[in-house]
Amino acid sequence: MRPYYFIMTSILLIAMLGCTSANSKNENEKPDPLQSLALMRQGSVLFQRGLFEDALKRFEEAQRLTPTNGTIYNMIGLCHLRTNDFAAAIGSFNLALEIIPAFTDARNNRGATYLALQQYQLAEVDFIAVLSDSLYPHHWEVFFNLGLANQGQGQLGAAEANFRRAINAPSPVYRAYSRLADIKQQQGMTDQAIDLLEEATLKFPDRLEAPLALGRLLTTLGRNDEAKEYLERVMRSYPGSAQAVEAEKLLGNN
Repeated sequence: MRPYYFIMTSILLIAMLGCTSANSKNENEKPDPLQSLALMRQGSVLFQRGLFEDALKRFEEAQRLTPTNGTIYNMIGLCHLRTNDFAAAIGSFNLALEIIPAFTDARNNRGATYLALQQYQLAEVDFIAVLSDSLYPHHWEVFFNLGLANQGQGQLGAAEANFRRAINAPSPVYRAYSRLADIKQQQGMTDQAIDLLEEATLKFPDRLEAPLALGRLLTTLGRNDEAKEYLERVMRSYPGSAQAVEAEKLLGNN
């Protein structure tokens, strides 16, 4: 599972983000921006279905039709990011930012790529720049990403502050809870770690990660009776899943 948040630009924005045409081999032929838009929509659907290679082909076709559309380079970069071709992803996000310097989605996505490369200082620079955009609607996810960059550099105080911003958001970021709980465990503050995971189970009742993590931590502490409630919840919710298998194993070891 990817540990960071990338942002997928809405395809509805394409027409507003630089659908300018380039010279074709036949000067009398003009690229068709509507065809490019159709290819982008097809690529978006394929991307959302997890068919990243197929999506990439659509976006590259669109890029050939409208080579100065920064949104297309952002989407190409996301395909490369999801297929772990990080060098190509960075190159694509750089091109998007050359065309649209204020393209905050592309800057966040480049930061996410730097995170994947463990280039934490470069990631931090991008995320701080993203947060300077007061109109950007995804600040809470960016706080989480910035916390990851801080944590990667061993800056646990800054990481904790940013993870707390992410969980105190109007739409809290789940993974910020687990990261904060990890930090508290490292600091020997297990009661605070338990409180965070309990809060996560309440706020995210459909996610198995929180009760599983809570059951795992309570088992480690020898509080098996308390752990049992959470582990059995995981087993009941999604029997046969990998999480349920782990929960059953932990119960068996109690």
